[in-house]
Amino acid sequence: MRADQGRGPGLEARGVTVRYGGLVAADSVTLSAPLGRITGLIGPNGAGKTTTFSACSGTAPVSSGSVHLFGEEVTGVPPQIRGQRGLGRTFQRMELFDSLTVADNVGLGLEAGLAGSKPWRHLLGNKGDKARIVARVQESLRRCGIEDLAQVTAGELSTGQGRLVELARVLAGNFRMLLLDEPSSGLDRAETARFGAILRNTVAETGCGILLVEHDMSLVLNICDYVYVLDFGKLIFEGTPAQIVASQEVQAAYLGSADLEAS
Repeated sequence: MRADQGRGPGLEARGVTVRYGGLVAADSVTLSAPLGRITGLIGPNGAGKTTTFSACSGTAPVSSGSVHLFGEEVTGVPPQIRGQRGLGRTFQRMELFDSLTVADNVGLGLEAGLAGSKPWRHLLGNKGDKARIVARVQESLRRCGIEDLAQVTAGELSTGQGRLVELARVLAGNFRMLLLDEPSSGLDRAETARFGAILRNTVAETGCGILLVEHDMSLVLNICDYVYVLDFGKLIFEGTPAQIVASQEVQAAYLGSADLEAS
């Protein structure tokens, strides 16, 4: 599948450059993550993956170039507005509320979108909103296979369970494009395989798009349709998983890296 194939435009970076003082953290990066597809963004440590990700989500300032969401430019649009337009994100570090139940944590993914720019709606939500939240939470828990954890306090979860709760939360929101930042961090092989299968099923069933930043190369090669490779802030290669594995440029960038060697 080529970079421009999918079920419609999702997220695009066009010549995106991010500078921090004299440091160029992302240098004219162009990528496309359409709907209906899992797109990977990989590279050695310090390659600029998180910076590019943050520029796409709106948490890093774009020095030049542009970001587009569903065909519309959002370069200067704040992260919360991008969220309301359908862009959801997870982070490297789990961000669950330990004192809340799994169901309550997952429900926050939809509540934030319903509140929008009116926080008082969290307190004064109508019955329709509440019924919608309950239904969406149940569906997200089912999709991630964690219905049995609904009333468990988040602080009691294992790392693998917590990652699935994070995924369920972002799935519960009104998001058509998902940015997943190192979602397999802390998972063992079995948990990673299960996580990957859930992502593939989610895209197949909902038609959403996923841009995945991930260090686990076996996960990337197993579930991604198309992959971009960064090194020193520059895009050095793009292609299918098979093309990535065969690329001498990618092998050189990962020289000595256990990630690529293990894959």
